[in-house]
Amino acid sequence: MTTKLAGYYQQAYASESKHFNQCFYCGCEATERDFCPPLYMLQSIIDLGEEAEFISIPACYECFALLHNERVLTIDGRVTKLKKKLSTKYAKALRIYHMWHESELHDMSDEFVHSIKAGMKLGAEAAERLAFQGYSYATEDASVTIREKRAEFDVQGKVFYDFKDALNYCINDLQVDRTEFYKLVVEDYNGDFNRALSQYRHRHEKITAANDADSLIKSFAKQHKQNSDFVTRTVKHFINKDPSLTTEGALEQLYNNYIKK
Repeated sequence: MTTKLAGYYQQAYASESKHFNQCFYCGCEATERDFCPPLYMLQSIIDLGEEAEFISIPACYECFALLHNERVLTIDGRVTKLKKKLSTKYAKALRIYHMWHESELHDMSDEFVHSIKAGMKLGAEAAERLAFQGYSYATEDASVTIREKRAEFDVQGKVFYDFKDALNYCINDLQVDRTEFYKLVVEDYNGDFNRALSQYRHRHEKITAANDADSLIKSFAKQHKQNSDFVTRTVKHFINKDPSLTTEGALEQLYNNYIKK
């Protein structure tokens, strides 16, 4: 039955010899064939009349296993799904690879250094697999040309071709906090550095504004011998009534309404 169903698929092969026996999804050695859609889902897809590409393509065992249960009916869709799964599976190693540098490991315990170096090696391999763009392939009916694209990461108009280089630029030149910004750019904005920078700055402007307001309130309370909790509550009350008020404006109202008299 499986052999009969497999007849629905066209086998895809790399167009260039350098890609023979290479996983289409990540570039590792291909040991399997990924069926698009998965072979065991084929009958239900036929019964439902769903459109699919019906192609089998070279894959490594890990990519094959990660995609085995995915009801994704196009090769492009399976590439996208696979990259997300690899990113999730190797998130910790990728974080170590992107966040740590060999030069930072001096004077640390041998056990810690060994652990970090292992994470950096695994993360580097995962990053290389994620960056792999696939290759041109041919089936019985057609040839599909994959144009190799270099990943680009725009940081305020400055273009980087490596995620780690772009991240280091933000950390070293734009002075962002390494841990906080990494979470923003990877987890919240999927590699969009400009959106992550915008959100990072917005957060820190709010923190700075809150700290400045707190300092103003404490200074005001001390100068006019007022309870600081009373001043804080009153300032919040005035600002809630009139959101256009600044902390300075609210303190001025407080002085004129309750203290000056």
